[in-house]
Amino acid sequence: MRIEKPGIYRGVSPADYFQDPCPEPSLTQSIAKVLLERSPMHAWTEHPRLNPHWEEDNDKKFDLGNVAHALMLGRGKDFEILPFLDYRTKAAQEARVAAHDAGKVAILQHQFEQASDMVASAVDQLASHEDSDAFDNGCPEVMIAWQEGGIWCRSLVDFLTDDLRNITDYKTKGVSVAPHVIGMHAANDGWHIQANFIYRGLNSLDPGGMGKRRFRFIAQETEPPYALTVMHIDDHWMLMGHKQVDIATATWRRCIKNDLWPGYPAKGIVPEFPGYKEKLWLDRELSGEFDPTVQMAG
Repeated sequence: MRIEKPGIYRGVSPADYFQDPCPEPSLTQSIAKVLLERSPMHAWTEHPRLNPHWEEDNDKKFDLGNVAHALMLGRGKDFEILPFLDYRTKAAQEARVAAHDAGKVAILQHQFEQASDMVASAVDQLASHEDSDAFDNGCPEVMIAWQEGGIWCRSLVDFLTDDLRNITDYKTKGVSVAPHVIGMHAANDGWHIQANFIYRGLNSLDPGGMGKRRFRFIAQETEPPYALTVMHIDDHWMLMGHKQVDIATATWRRCIKNDLWPGYPAKGIVPEFPGYKEKLWLDRELSGEFDPTVQMAG
């Protein structure tokens, strides 16, 4: 698949999206995070249109999140339920490889049941939640593609309402998503970068909706009782995302223009000694742990 102009594209397959159907190599929120957290060299390596040896990450391991995502949204990575209890037999191993080679996520029956229970729990919890309309009046996995300052950008929106005003992203985590820790996960995983990136795209394609959109992350735990928290993105989070996406787009624009993809700085550095490590050591010194009289008395 190839597109010729910016727009909102529904029904795009995950394979087509991840192969990058834009006229030129495009920037995504995930590549933006690589640029910010690592280097342009890493971004080049992970881009399907730049790295000739790029291969889509299609791990053979079972990923509950992928299956739950597909069940919740009705779209996503294809999966195949295998009629085995585990992968100890040769037949089961061969079936898993065949599913992997076909671009599918291989899952066992009990794993499918776990993902189904997880999604059923999410539906029940959302039914009585103030964000019960999160997946109403819209379409799942919508691709948006736009141009910004001479570069192409694209994003795959988990769920976008038909009026282009409400965006919902479904996340699964193998750790607590309780309200008092969800902000830490969001900052560490760059949810603010993702939100601002999508906002920029929608504002470019639908200027009339600028300032009228709502972005929600539905984060759910992958272990019983499958609790979930809904996080809204406010102006503060969006401002932090804007600052970082500005840097990422400028870096991408420069690298694309010059076809130069540098790695880490070509000079030695003196990093700051971690403050918490210094405090731990000072506490040990002050505790008398290394006092010979104390050691002898012991």
